[in-house]
Amino acid sequence: MEPTGEASTPFWKKVLPWVGAVGIIGWIFGHVPFAEVIEAARGADLGTFFLALGLAVVGWFLLDSRAYAYVITRFNAPLSWAEARALRGVTYIVAAINWNIGTASVVLYLRRLKQIPVLESTSSVFFYTNFDGLVLVSLAFLGASLFGESPEVLQIQRGAGVAFGVIVVTLALLMSSKPSWGWLTRARAWPIFLAFRRARPRDFAVLLAIRLTYFAGFVVVFTVGARAFGIDLPWMLAVASVPVVLMAGALPIAPAGLGTQAATMLFFWSEHGSEAQIVAFGLLFPIVITLARVLIGLPYLQQLKGLRADE
Repeated sequence: MEPTGEASTPFWKKVLPWVGAVGIIGWIFGHVPFAEVIEAARGADLGTFFLALGLAVVGWFLLDSRAYAYVITRFNAPLSWAEARALRGVTYIVAAINWNIGTASVVLYLRRLKQIPVLESTSSVFFYTNFDGLVLVSLAFLGASLFGESPEVLQIQRGAGVAFGVIVVTLALLMSSKPSWGWLTRARAWPIFLAFRRARPRDFAVLLAIRLTYFAGFVVVFTVGARAFGIDLPWMLAVASVPVVLMAGALPIAPAGLGTQAATMLFFWSEHGSEAQIVAFGLLFPIVITLARVLIGLPYLQQLKGLRADE
């Protein structure tokens, strides 16, 4: 396998997310005493937390790789589920080493495995990401509409409603031939939007089934995990807030959502548990999920080395 781009990544891009994580965690511990967070972690039902998250990580891995197999096969080249699992496993390792290039490594892997041009596979990943955004904001809007008892949740409802409208309009403009404005017609022809032009209603139905199951798993695990830490998280608040927590974790200002997710949980869950309990859960979650994904990825890294030897 060729270098994934880590060596060529500027040093400041590697360091900056960790600086962001340290800054956010420093801010959190400036408001919540470290000793209280440690005590909350010790008092948590860690067995339930680890079991739920471990089972979920395996399920997410299978669902995510299945979605990749469908998307790449549909828009680029045949990709078996076994190949997609190897792809996802390797990218788990890459993302743990360098969070900045986790998504880019998918594109690079497909170029080497299937000789898919970079812009074409990037288009498929971009379509997949936009679809995920649509599912997440829909869940957030649904949960916030059913659990509108706080100003914070009402903010989710308004923000999710606006985001949903923007994503739907964007998809409609890219997938349709109307309106036929010159600049829009030229934009539709760009390779980055190839998957959008090829997408059909059946693609949305298949991806919706897979990704709804995927994100529903996060709602369940966040709820069960939070309760293991003594946080009485209502189900509808979980449906409303978990998409926001996941999107906060995807921001490129901290690796794997370290710090950003805990801060987001504090904002939305403060009435349902102590700050120490929320911070303990919010900091352990991204650490444990990253370690679990690395364990899943290790066998596939060895498999990839074997493939290199055959080349």
